[in-house]
Amino acid sequence: MTLTSHRLASVFLSVPLAYLLLRATSLAAAESLAAADRPNIILIMVDDMGRDWVSCYGAKHATPNIDRLAAQGVRYETAWSMPICTPTRVTLLTGQYPFRHGWTRHYDVPRRGGGGLNWNRFTTFARVLRDAGYATAIGGKWQINDLSKQPDALKHHGFDEHCVWTGAEAGRPTTGQRYWDGHIMTNGRRETARYGPDKINDFLVDFATRERETPFLIYYPMLLVHGPHSTTPLNRDDPPKEKSNQYAGYVTYMDRLVGQLIAAVDRAGLKDNTVVIFTGDNGSSAAGQLLGEPYPKGKGGRADWGVHVPFIVRAPSLSRGGRVSRDLIDFTDLYVTMLDMASMDVPAGATLDGVSFVPSLRGGDDPFEKRNWIYSQIGDFRMIRDWHHILDSAGNFHDLDKDPRQEREVSPLDKMAPGRRQRLQMILDRFPADAEAPFPEFAAAPKQRRQKEK
Repeated sequence: MTLTSHRLASVFLSVPLAYLLLRATSLAAAESLAAADRPNIILIMVDDMGRDWVSCYGAKHATPNIDRLAAQGVRYETAWSMPICTPTRVTLLTGQYPFRHGWTRHYDVPRRGGGGLNWNRFTTFARVLRDAGYATAIGGKWQINDLSKQPDALKHHGFDEHCVWTGAEAGRPTTGQRYWDGHIMTNGRRETARYGPDKINDFLVDFATRERETPFLIYYPMLLVHGPHSTTPLNRDDPPKEKSNQYAGYVTYMDRLVGQLIAAVDRAGLKDNTVVIFTGDNGSSAAGQLLGEPYPKGKGGRADWGVHVPFIVRAPSLSRGGRVSRDLIDFTDLYVTMLDMASMDVPAGATLDGVSFVPSLRGGDDPFEKRNWIYSQIGDFRMIRDWHHILDSAGNFHDLDKDPRQEREVSPLDKMAPGRRQRLQMILDRFPADAEAPFPEFAAAPKQRRQKEK
């Protein structure tokens, strides 16, 4: 079964869940694909920033490089992550919802211990692409394995090369530094970098340049704009005092680094055959502005603003760009989309929850090829939305067009609402119970501690 036929089958079932494909992709078939059919893929995920800090979404703060990317690509109006860090990361890496992979809450493995993301149980999109001939690299933040005890974890998960902050490892205070004097590990070698984000960005620029003759994947879970907030190389001589200004400085520097990486790719002549995806892992950790109105701090929020993130895709081979899309996206879709872009089937026996958004990038208008709902979860709290309404597992139901802050009950005069609520409730009711905790330490960790360590 191909991705296209499976996508259609899932929509006819009305719930595009639990993709179970029976035909594996052989390595020989993957190697026979022409280079033009296998684009380079760069997935950039900023840490702790929602739409309310991205100017092309209507934020007050200027992000010129991200705006330029949007002008050259497709800017999605409605994309959902999970409400917090590690559930989002495991979801996009595995293509599964938290109720399936078990990472329902934040858990910092280097700090708290435990087996982390199990490569014998989960096959990441990086591993599938690497096994099909892609050169693969990760730069940024991992946090879902303890690299001091599992130094080959990133190799097992599919990355040929890496340049990452290791995370704050228990009993090793210097590893907590990620920015100035950052503790960075590059291909197994640990060092103190003058400024961690610069070290990582330079590494990724070099990787893209070195691998220009080979299809490559760059997974870039950025360090910025997560706290602790302080200065950047742009404002260190005149340090901002207020936390909000420090956060804004991080956003400015993050935008600068994104621009540098994309400019390097374009200078290398790789623009036409490189897909760049830009998004965030959850809502902002500092309240911003959206369309001239104050916007709530989103990180960890059990509401639309906690998971409604920027999502921009520049894919010259699929779209001429300059387009804004209302198509719905959630983070399970990234895995299956990247394989679709590379003309690959999902490996035999893999269970994925996503829908490829390649038809959306091409501008297709066939509703049977696209989502009509998206989902997010934290702990045992679940929520689902369509283009207009949101419903959660506590029974709250809101019209997001008229009530984006989710402060009022839906008007009884809205004759469309009862049918939409019933449909969303039916989908929620069909989801399975949460899987067991991914490892014993996760199950034993107090919930409040997991939240504090995010």
